[in-house]
Amino acid sequence: MNSTEVQEFHRERLAVIYVRQSSPYQVEHNLESQKRQYQLVDRAQTLGWLPDHCLVIDDDLGISGAQSHNRPGYQRLISLLALREVGIVLGLEISRLARNSLDWYQLLELAAAFNVLIADEDGLYNPAEFNDRLLLGLKGTISEVELYQIRARMMRGRLNKVQRGELTWVMPIGLECDPETKQIRLSNDQSVRHVLALVFHLFHQLHSIRGVLRYLSREGIDLPHQEVRRGFERRVVWRSPTYETVYGFITNPAYAGVYCYGKRQRQVDPLTHQTHNRTCSRDAWTVFLPEHHPGYLSLLEFEENQRILENNRNQYLTSPGAPRQGTALLAGLVFCQQCGRRMRVRYTLGNPYYTCDGAERRFGAPICNRASATRVDALVEDLFLTVINPETLEKSVRYDTKLQEEADLVDRSWQEKLKRLEYQADLARRRYEHVDPANRLVAQTLETEWNQSLVELEAVRKAYQEQRITPQELSSTLAQMREVIAHLRQYWYSDRLAQDEKKELLRCLIEQVFLQTQEKLIRAQIHWYGGAVSELDVPKYLFSAPSIYHRISELAHTLTDAEIALLLNQENVRTVKGKLWTARRVMDFRKSNQIPSTFVCKTQALRTGERSYLTSAEVAKQLGVAQPTIQRWFRLGILPGKRDEGQSVLWIQWSEDLEYRLKGGATPDPRMLSIRKLCRTQKMTPDQALAWAQAQGYAIFRLQVGKLLWFYVMPNSSSATH
Repeated sequence: MNSTEVQEFHRERLAVIYVRQSSPYQVEHNLESQKRQYQLVDRAQTLGWLPDHCLVIDDDLGISGAQSHNRPGYQRLISLLALREVGIVLGLEISRLARNSLDWYQLLELAAAFNVLIADEDGLYNPAEFNDRLLLGLKGTISEVELYQIRARMMRGRLNKVQRGELTWVMPIGLECDPETKQIRLSNDQSVRHVLALVFHLFHQLHSIRGVLRYLSREGIDLPHQEVRRGFERRVVWRSPTYETVYGFITNPAYAGVYCYGKRQRQVDPLTHQTHNRTCSRDAWTVFLPEHHPGYLSLLEFEENQRILENNRNQYLTSPGAPRQGTALLAGLVFCQQCGRRMRVRYTLGNPYYTCDGAERRFGAPICNRASATRVDALVEDLFLTVINPETLEKSVRYDTKLQEEADLVDRSWQEKLKRLEYQADLARRRYEHVDPANRLVAQTLETEWNQSLVELEAVRKAYQEQRITPQELSSTLAQMREVIAHLRQYWYSDRLAQDEKKELLRCLIEQVFLQTQEKLIRAQIHWYGGAVSELDVPKYLFSAPSIYHRISELAHTLTDAEIALLLNQENVRTVKGKLWTARRVMDFRKSNQIPSTFVCKTQALRTGERSYLTSAEVAKQLGVAQPTIQRWFRLGILPGKRDEGQSVLWIQWSEDLEYRLKGGATPDPRMLSIRKLCRTQKMTPDQALAWAQAQGYAIFRLQVGKLLWFYVMPNSSSATH
């Protein structure tokens, strides 16, 4: 070093020796570099500084010089420079002070402004002089370029290894790297593998992370975690399940046998110096190698899980979202038939409405579509309950087998938990037995650990016996499930099913519901999983309970208004004003709510498309006879039917067999007996003969004889089919 630049006022200030190493590994193993940097104190004394004027700043050992905001020692050095307390700054080389041009030139500006010298092993420099400033600037630039080259070489080597799928960082729990073959494999710990398989199985069934979490918590199943120590040493610990843990399992592609790199991009805020990790899309990943190693599920199953998670997000109208609180049962499943957009739920005076208001909220345009959720849900509920029945359950699901499999998985998790605790208790016992009994300080600690292990093991055994499911309980549960399915309608309208449970049940079968408003009706189109489509007409205005609307809609297909009123009164169902039902009130209710009925003759728009019942005039036209004749045949019992109380309309229960026997197209049979002959032999009138034959169970036919149709009877009615 050249001491000609050192002036007396420099020696009156401090000589700061800045010591830094880039990483903790260098601090522990690269000790020679530390010694060389601390020896700069002797160099400062050689230049004329007294020992008490030599200050060593070594606060930044183990910290990189790429930035300055995380180096407290460097910040302290800058403060001392600005306070004119430093005469010279000594470093082993320029790279020890800074590897960033911004920090380096800031140091040079302060040193030049306050007459501070800078020294390293190569020489002594005065930043206030142009030549020394130029040389220091070049050294700082070279130091920054060197850092970039080091990083670039490391990154290129890493990417080259990543592209071959050979770079193995710390594997997620359940996966490990074979130390001999360097291949990724499933964990050797069977309990870890079984619990992960159970988590994926539950998510496949429940389609909800929150549902999986509730199930694991209810059954007392712990989840594995790994503690990573220095040197990539891993230790498996078991903790209570959390949402973040289950979410990490479901969203990690490594469990699907995928080797990937570049899922997240790291960004540092230059103002706050905080690091932000941004998740990248699949297309932006650097490496994506499917079927790289064994997994717990296939890639298709993993992608399906991600689609389910995407649909569970409620903040986006592009996905139905997970079932949430609220009275609208079809929230997230309803679309507008007119524009195709998803309809959201809005509440007006506490009443839910499915509303297509995207254009209204963005552009102030009129609301595209709007329907009462209460009325739509009532009809969809009825259709859903009609589809679900005991026969459907037996054909589609072997529930007892699934219950047994699920119970076996839970029981296996408990058995493995007991084995882990038994091993820990046995390990604590062996440690206690190997210690010298005379060493009471150690023996007492080991004895306490052994007792704690035994207490924990006994508590888990007791909990296992309390929650263990026996085969008898499983069969009882199956019988209860079948009983619930058989009486699902009663359970559904009672308070036993929560609103979110109803929503989950509806989503098991219904994929989408499209709504379209048509005058006083709302046409609902239900798309079921599997491709089937059903259509329903929902009234826009309903002033009674949805259950009453549903019940009358159901009965109107087979009963007249008077019969409906009688049945509702027997079921103790009252009108909205608490009155008894009459045929007139049922008819008014149907007309106001646009409920079609089989027994309507004047208003054809309210008549169902079913042809099971026809009016006497329609039957007369079908058979080519007068209407009084049809009424006479009804009184004789030839034509089955019913006459509504208080109405003059006669309804005949029409069928293909009736049309075949009475329209004249039946095939003659030798066993048939003419009514004319029967009248002669039995001395009866034709009406009496027909009534007698009907009472005896004979089949009555009309056969073509010449240009006329004559009645015939046949004793064996089983042959009265074509």
